[in-house]
Amino acid sequence: MLSRVRVVLVEPQEPMNVGAVARAMRNFGLSRLYLVNPAPRVGPPWAREAYWLAVHAEEVLDRAVAVSTLEDALAGVHLVVATTGRPRELYPAPVVPVWEVPRHVLPVRGEVALVFGRETFGLTNEELDLAHLVGTIPTAPEQPSLNLAQAVVVFAYELFKAASGGEVGKGEALAEVGALEGFFQDLGRYILETGFTDPHRHPYAMRRLRRIFHKARLTPGEVQLLRGLLHQSRYAMEKKDGEP
Repeated sequence: MLSRVRVVLVEPQEPMNVGAVARAMRNFGLSRLYLVNPAPRVGPPWAREAYWLAVHAEEVLDRAVAVSTLEDALAGVHLVVATTGRPRELYPAPVVPVWEVPRHVLPVRGEVALVFGRETFGLTNEELDLAHLVGTIPTAPEQPSLNLAQAVVVFAYELFKAASGGEVGKGEALAEVGALEGFFQDLGRYILETGFTDPHRHPYAMRRLRRIFHKARLTPGEVQLLRGLLHQSRYAMEKKDGEP
């Protein structure tokens, strides 16, 4: 299972943080690292400072993949777990503490991405919209923020512990990110066309709808069915409007 998990760092700024992440991954059986739009001083090619901290994990860096966008890093992924410590008014996906993440991840048949935000301010709302699950690490209120590598090591440890204990469960075939995003685009247009919401409230409405559908853990067939329902409903409305 752990071989199907990719760790995604969004716009990392410090090469030593990337090296420390690689070491944390190696400690707990993770090997696939993706970097979204890394700072020039990070690489590629990866800075020597990253290798300084990637003790016995140089191979993770050697095989790391740099991409331009988060969507590129999530290509082919079936479950996206975003990590955050910042309170938000509304998350677009169910929120669970880090120790509950493995029970959502391990049964998935297919690719899983653990997404970590920038060292300075984490993930944007638009990036969180791509998540199917949000994982958090409870911390003391006096010092709530964690270093990037510290956050990675906590999530990696919980996954490793659960996988080593055989906590896999029955396999789930979930829809890929691309198919889900296509459905959400259709749904977003539909709720505007039907007057369910207006452009001002549209982002809020979509985050609430995303949360509902992510709880359902949609399969490829279910996504196809829902998109067909929206298309047929739109066709029926257009046909009715065109009648004399």
